[in-house]
Amino acid sequence: MTQIKPELIRIAARQVRVWRGGDGTQLLLLHGGMGDAPWYWRTVWETLAESFHVVAPDLPRFGGTVELPNASWTEFLAWLARVQELLNLSEVVVAGNAFGASFARLYAAENPTRVSRLVLVDGGRLVALPKLARRAARASWSAPFFELARRQLFSEKGIRRVFANPALATPDVVRASQAVSYGFRALSRQVIFSELPTQKIPSQPTQLIWGERDKLAPLSRAREIAADIPDAQLAVIARVGHMPQCEDPVSFVRILRAFCGQ
Repeated sequence: MTQIKPELIRIAARQVRVWRGGDGTQLLLLHGGMGDAPWYWRTVWETLAESFHVVAPDLPRFGGTVELPNASWTEFLAWLARVQELLNLSEVVVAGNAFGASFARLYAAENPTRVSRLVLVDGGRLVALPKLARRAARASWSAPFFELARRQLFSEKGIRRVFANPALATPDVVRASQAVSYGFRALSRQVIFSELPTQKIPSQPTQLIWGERDKLAPLSRAREIAADIPDAQLAVIARVGHMPQCEDPVSFVRILRAFCGQ
C-alpha cells in the first residue's frame, strides 16, 4: 500500500507540515478543528493514494504547521494558494471535513482555475456575522467564553459526539484531539469570526458526503448546503457520524472515487 509521508515547506519563514503520497489526480485534503491531518484522514489516505496524488497539510496552529499572524479567512485562503503553488499542484480536487469543508468551499469559490472538483464532508456551511459580533469575538473580554467552549468541545464526552460509535473515541484519539484544542480556540476567534470573502458559491462540480447520524451537523444542514450550491450532489453514509471517513472508510472512498470518475 502507498505510504503517506510528511514533509516540511516554508511560507514566509513559517514551517508548514504536509502529508503526501501516491500518483494520479491531485487530491487536496483539508482537516477540521478537532485534530490535525492524520487525525482526520489516516483511515483513508493510503487507500486514496492508490489512485490519487494525496496532499494533506496540517492547517496553521495544528500538527507541524506554525500559526499565521492576524489570521482571517482571507489570510487562510492566501496561505493555501501558496501551499498549492510551492508543491507544484495544478488543478486539484479539494475535499474538506467540518471546518475544513467551509475552507474548501471558499477556496474553490475564490480559485475556479485552481480547483477542478469540490467535496464537502459534514461541513461547508457559511455564516455571515455582523461586524459587531466579529469585533466582540476578538476582544480580550471574550476570551473566557472561548475557553469554556474549548473545554466542553474537547472533553471526553464532547469528542465522543464526533462519532456515531463512541467507542472510537479511544484514549489515544482523545489525547490527540485535546492536544490541538488551543489551536482550535485561536482558530475560532481569528478565522471563523472574521469577515467572509465575497465569493462564496463554487462553480465546480460539488459532492457532499454526510454521516447519517452526525450529532454536530445534522442531515438537514447538508440539504441546506446542497440547495445553496448549483447542481451539488448529496451522498449519505448510514450509521456514521461527523467523520464518515473514519467510521466507514470503504463507503467514503467509493463515493469520492465515483465522483472523480475513477
